Amino acid sequence: MTEPVKRRGYDSPVRQEQAAHTRARIVEAAGGLFETKGYARTTVRQIAEAAGVAVDTVYATFGSKPRVLTALIDERLSAGTGVANVMERPDALAVRDETDPRRQITLLAHDLANVVARVGPVFEIMRTAASVEPAMAKVYAEMQGYRLQNMRTAIGWVAARGPLRVTEERATETLWALAAPDTARLLMDGRGWTGEEYAQWLADVLTRALLEDA
Repeated sequence: MTEPVKRRGYDSPVRQEQAAHTRARIVEAAGGLFETKGYARTTVRQIAEAAGVAVDTVYATFGSKPRVLTALIDERLSAGTGVANVMERPDALAVRDETDPRRQITLLAHDLANVVARVGPVFEIMRTAASVEPAMAKVYAEMQGYRLQNMRTAIGWVAARGPLRVTEERATETLWALAAPDTARLLMDGRGWTGEEYAQWLADVLTRALLEDA
């Protein structure tokens, strides 16, 4: 009796690579459409056509249009580093590893300014959509929760190097508010600040607000 021929596993490296490539094409196509047409006026069919895939492929990959937008945010956050967690990027780890609290905050402020420059426009799309679409409102609240947790991690790094003027939770909330995409948008789009001016302001305000010896 001959042994049955064993089929290759479905999740072969080639299939995984193809799936990742398809996912990247969909995210790139969606990003262009969301930024030019707006979230509400962009349909899943339009995203599929721009990416050169079937509509069912978009749904199979992401589940819904809101999740395509969150995937776009994740892609902008990773900045091509390939890491799944934004706090594990090299620029973020440089903040973690810095031993001087003042220098830590300066590095953190500049990193956050760079992140806002990449993610801010997409976050604004999400914020606007959340005001009229219940499903997006839920996703927006979820993303804000993730951002708060990331700020808590960063504050933990700073607190490990020296005493803070306030509790770690209050420091987390302060950083979460000051480094919000909405705050950056008000200053850069509304008042014409450059990214460097915003980063320097953020570093100065955070140093005064958070460090005990400031």
